[in-house]
Amino acid sequence: MKVGLLMVFQNFEDGITDQGAWERDIQLGGLAEPLGFNTLSAVEHHFFNYAMSPDNLQYLSYMAAKTEHIGLLTGAVILPWHDPLRVVERMIVLDHLSQGRALFGIGRGLARREYDTFGVDMNEARDRFDEAAEMIIRALETGVIEGDGPYYKQMRAELRPRPYASFKDRFYAVGMSSDSVPVVARLGAKMMSFAQKPWVEMASHFDRYRTLYREHHNTQPPSPVCVDFLSCDESAELAEANARKYMANYYITVMEHYEMAGEHFRKMKGYGDYADNAELLKDTGMADAANAFVDINTFGTPQQILDKMDQRRQDIGDFDLTVQVSYGGLTGEQAEKSIRLFADKVLPEIQSWQTH
Repeated sequence: MKVGLLMVFQNFEDGITDQGAWERDIQLGGLAEPLGFNTLSAVEHHFFNYAMSPDNLQYLSYMAAKTEHIGLLTGAVILPWHDPLRVVERMIVLDHLSQGRALFGIGRGLARREYDTFGVDMNEARDRFDEAAEMIIRALETGVIEGDGPYYKQMRAELRPRPYASFKDRFYAVGMSSDSVPVVARLGAKMMSFAQKPWVEMASHFDRYRTLYREHHNTQPPSPVCVDFLSCDESAELAEANARKYMANYYITVMEHYEMAGEHFRKMKGYGDYADNAELLKDTGMADAANAFVDINTFGTPQQILDKMDQRRQDIGDFDLTVQVSYGGLTGEQAEKSIRLFADKVLPEIQSWQTH
């Protein structure tokens, strides 16, 4: 199993300065390689303290100079907000800077207020994503970009520097909704899914991805990536208390940032699952929903976490894991304690588990 660390750069309720939030997460991200993680990644979000990471490629370029071995993953580049040509060029540069350690992760975005600020119609998200993804993937393989679709008119251009190496086996895409799974499989990407319901209930989600991947590519699919929040402590009580407080804090910011209880998803092309989830949220209530969110993420003693990972493997099949350790008002010291214990007592064991 490959295990990654995902940086979010959240400044919960503006509890510290933005400079302090970035210093905290740069420090934590710098632990990923020495502690033995396989990948280091960063989200893309704009304009709000929910996640202050507007340029994950710039951050990963900085980390390329600070590291030697770890994979550097965009988690993810939100394609409808970008010019495909610039995405390709910047990924190629990251790959040269890291000598082939770049991992390309893409998504289509979910926050209406980010789309609105960029002046992009969220109803176009699905079509923009599909068109841009095909252009970018082809360009990364051939070193030539061109496009004549409805959204991206691009004259044929040779890319320099030329691609460092193929991204064929270094390509990831977020697949959270039923609408996204077929796209991820068709593109040949390794699917990333954040915790959103009990993992056993996600089994059909992952099975569908595997089936469609085989149909499109006539080969075994790569193990999907589960993205969790992490709270690890020698005390089961403290690990859970931190999870109940800080993961729940983060969940509230998710609900606010994405307007999860809003009616707008019903009118948005390709976001039907989120409209259904909004109705469920209204029925459940925020407090109960926050507790349910905590339950599906990863907290406990090292042995409890190992047991949970083993159970998940039985429920959904092989998977890779990515964890987030800085969220919801946790201090850097709390997050570092958690990640160091996880790396010492959990990481070597789960990395020894065989996956595709």
